[in-house]
Amino acid sequence: MKKRGVQLATGLIFAGMVAMTGCGSAQTTGAEAPETTGVETEAPATEVAEPEAEAPAAELSVDTESVDVPMEENESALSGSTQTGTLTKFKNLKEVEHSVTKNQGYAYVNVQGANVSVIAVADSLDGRNTAETVTFYTKKSGEDKVYCAGKLAAHDPLQLTDRGVIIANSQHFTFETYFLSTDGRSLEHKDYIELANGQSGKVIHSYRRSSNKVSNEYYNGTQQDLQNYYNDSVNVPEIVFTRGTK
Repeated sequence: MKKRGVQLATGLIFAGMVAMTGCGSAQTTGAEAPETTGVETEAPATEVAEPEAEAPAAELSVDTESVDVPMEENESALSGSTQTGTLTKFKNLKEVEHSVTKNQGYAYVNVQGANVSVIAVADSLDGRNTAETVTFYTKKSGEDKVYCAGKLAAHDPLQLTDRGVIIANSQHFTFETYFLSTDGRSLEHKDYIELANGQSGKVIHSYRRSSNKVSNEYYNGTQQDLQNYYNDSVNVPEIVFTRGTK
């Protein structure tokens, strides 16, 4: 499926999803990542930058993770799942930033779900400094531990609502939103929709989560749902990255 077709389908689907999260402009900064907690964002975390790390940003192997149904029935944008939620060698997010190469990009972002700081590292950038494949690193204030929360390998540039919900999709007609786990160490699905036979196909698998403290709420989606979802999600901005210098 062509990229523009995927973006249209994403628009159709996620207006309804992100309506629950209050979509608007993305929150990205050039300073240490603001902390987020629950569904509301808090004041920025303050952290003193430490000396530049020599090691490059961690590269995650591309893998797919099944979501509540057998692997052959769906495919998630969340890849590198064997390293999701793992402790890295970094001590703070400045070390992650300083390890980003000139071919990569980084952005400090608010991500809903936990009281942690987050930096997103893009594998590569397009002409608008957006990216489809992005790894998210998290750090809790007062700790010298950085976790790899997960890697999203989407079919279009990742989007971020003003409430900190990440929007992604796979090339196999899944359309997904993400937030952080309650401990802030892993990305988790917030909403998930899978279509049969492309963007015009029926919804064959779908669920929502109102928060990361509750289980999936399954529902039966229809083609009419896609039409109803269209109006607002096209206005959700893509994450814009700063090119690395290493």
